[in-house]
Amino acid sequence: MLERVPRLSIRIASRGFLLLLPALLVALAGCVPVPPPEDEVTQVSTYPALEMGLYDGDVTYAELAQMGNFGIGTFDGMDGEMIALDGQFYQARSDGSVRRADNTLETPFATVTFFTAEQRLQTAEPLASYDQLKAYLATVAPPANRPYAIRLDGRFSYVKIRSVPRQNEPYPPLADVVAQQATWEWKDIRGTLVGYWFPEYLSALNAPGYHLHFISDDKQVAGHLLECSLDGATIALEPLDRVTLQIPQTAAFAAADFSTEP
Repeated sequence: MLERVPRLSIRIASRGFLLLLPALLVALAGCVPVPPPEDEVTQVSTYPALEMGLYDGDVTYAELAQMGNFGIGTFDGMDGEMIALDGQFYQARSDGSVRRADNTLETPFATVTFFTAEQRLQTAEPLASYDQLKAYLATVAPPANRPYAIRLDGRFSYVKIRSVPRQNEPYPPLADVVAQQATWEWKDIRGTLVGYWFPEYLSALNAPGYHLHFISDDKQVAGHLLECSLDGATIALEPLDRVTLQIPQTAAFAAADFSTEP
């Protein structure tokens, strides 16, 4: 059985830039203190890679659980939407089913953190749309240009979500996959929004702006959020100081051309 090659981690911190080899960290652990993973988000692959159609899983969910207990992502071959909440990973498939993700499944793209809320607040009035929710979050958000994790627990008078079907090679680009999406609409449902806001300068890693997934309290309804109306909610926010990129080791990623020049 082949052993996994130690992963190359790129950490982008508010106080500078570090390129670190995990094996080297082990060798230097006696003389260089390793900062704790608080306020850190781990990004598996990049959003531009996903847009290109690089959907081969590279990190198992057993491994992903060591990187975070809260977040969003997808599965090998783009087989649905992932929601990580309270240390449990869920798979929302395009047939509408929701199931716990087996530890042996793999992800080509995920964004996870060990969520610790630094800011909690209660909405004072209903929010009639996703745009209104985003506008409200912008008024209470952490300082500008810091990515942050978002957890929102509440009663939704309306929610519209989507998932996408598993793809086969040769993989189409993400825009073509989204065109195949299945959507569902629900009324009067309690649930949780899980996700992130990323600033524009991190667009080489993740899509800028808000990216939220929904999961119902009974864990029977889940998917990528498209629209919502909220009667009331408790919101928890965690500003993030550091981003760790897990670079995929797949052959497709190694051969991909990420040049932006024509």
